[in-house]
Amino acid sequence: MAKEVFRLLRESFGHPTGSNHGAKFFAEGIEWHPGVMYSRGHSSRIVMVDIQGSRLATMKPVDALKLTKEIMMMGFRCTRIDLAVDHVMQGLDLYENALASCKAKELCIMRTYEPDEAFKVDGTPIKKLLKLGQRESEVCARIYDKGLETKLLPVGLWERAEVEIKHDRANEVCMALVVAGDEYNKLLWEYVIGSVDFRECNGRSERNRRPRSSWWAEYIGQSTPKRIKPVPKESSLDQWCEWFRTAAARRLLQLADILGHTPSELFAQLIEDLKPAKTVVPATVEAHQRMKSSDMSSEHHCC
Repeated sequence: MAKEVFRLLRESFGHPTGSNHGAKFFAEGIEWHPGVMYSRGHSSRIVMVDIQGSRLATMKPVDALKLTKEIMMMGFRCTRIDLAVDHVMQGLDLYENALASCKAKELCIMRTYEPDEAFKVDGTPIKKLLKLGQRESEVCARIYDKGLETKLLPVGLWERAEVEIKHDRANEVCMALVVAGDEYNKLLWEYVIGSVDFRECNGRSERNRRPRSSWWAEYIGQSTPKRIKPVPKESSLDQWCEWFRTAAARRLLQLADILGHTPSELFAQLIEDLKPAKTVVPATVEAHQRMKSSDMSSEHHCC
């Protein structure tokens, strides 16, 4: 769908404004300034579309969602999505409250935190950023003063809570958002507040037995945080079977047709004199488990 998505980007943003080296592992990038890049020339023949938040912010939300949905419907997978909630002139002190909670060992879900501050010599803050979780993880979060970052507003007037989601979780979240309709804003908010939690230290190890920190409970209100859970890994046995269908089965059918054999006859010739492999791989382990489960079910049924 490379040509189709390129055509869609051209319809949405006009003629490209330039070219560059593209994203990592790609040979070339075509860009629409500002914030849109189409990368091609990958060894796997894939292409990548990168639309930055700065460009999305110039679009009507309905248009941005429509574009994302159209790209996804072409069969593309979302490999990273950033969600953010901004608070302007609300005086929430998100950075200070979150940092105090982290120091009090109240941070949950995320396992690490890293404050990043900067000040002028007179003590005036010029940067307030709290990183939650590891950047290389599938989900990490940031709480920071957006007004200071953009140099548009004084400290405390523009605060942002942001979550960065990657890999399979990004694809799940993106698909959920593009089909959410009128529930889009509510769902995005629930994902952001569901990526992290702050709970009082009361000696209990179970998170649900620790009350939420007062500031965090007030911040999320009556909303229900939506946890960004890991996507179940695909079955190893099913993966192997799909590999066989893709890599060998179609060619086997073609050869059988050319040679005038049935697929079964040709397959029997191909495996003649071969002995079963003895090595243990995830697919064989899962096959044994399925057979064991099947036998147990049969025994139970017979009883």
